[in-house]
Amino acid sequence: MKRLAEKRYRAWALGLMVLYVVLVFVLLPPARHAENVAARAALALAMVSPVIGVIWLMLWRVMSSDELQQRLHLMALSAATGIVATVSLLAGFLQTVHVIAVDGDILIWVFPALCMAYGLSRLALVRHFGGSGCES
Repeated sequence: MKRLAEKRYRAWALGLMVLYVVLVFVLLPPARHAENVAARAALALAMVSPVIGVIWLMLWRVMSSDELQQRLHLMALSAATGIVATVSLLAGFLQTVHVIAVDGDILIWVFPALCMAYGLSRLALVRHFGGSGCES
């Protein structure tokens, strides 16, 4: 598999995440008010397409890395998943006992939160293992 350069990865990932945010802000209001179920579903699926691109990009990044980098990526992904899952569980319990009131719309930010937690976890792991954090 062809190696994915760090600069190229970051540019593609940033572009896709910006597209995701733009699509959410542009398509969510009309999706909420569309009369047709098929139109609402199509708009919702359109908002998810950049996320699928980011997942594919992350898979390419991990698969094209050497063993140490793969291990760091997977450890960071595990940590990020644990962090986001724990915060989601905590928020769910706080919502259930009426300490906080959140709308279900907050779920659209789970994937970006996972990406941020992954990036921070990976940076911490790379630094822990003696790297500068700039490697792929």
